[in-house]
Amino acid sequence: MALFTQPGVSVETWVDLAHDVPMRMDASGVDQATLHFGQGDEYSMTMNRANLTQLVDLATQAIAALDAA
Repeated sequence: MALFTQPGVSVETWVDLAHDVPMRMDASGVDQATLHFGQGDEYSMTMNRANLTQLVDLATQAIAALDAA
């Protein structure tokens, strides 16, 4: 397991999600949510509202690129 850090980013593992991975979220506070992946929440990401918006925009671009392929 490699550890990579820079201001604002900390990555401790590589995650590859299958198409049937359970997902859920917890909204905590006014400007933050945690996304959980896996049967036992094996992987989670905590993001603020701005980062969530960026993630949705990026995911929308990825879907459009896959549709175009």
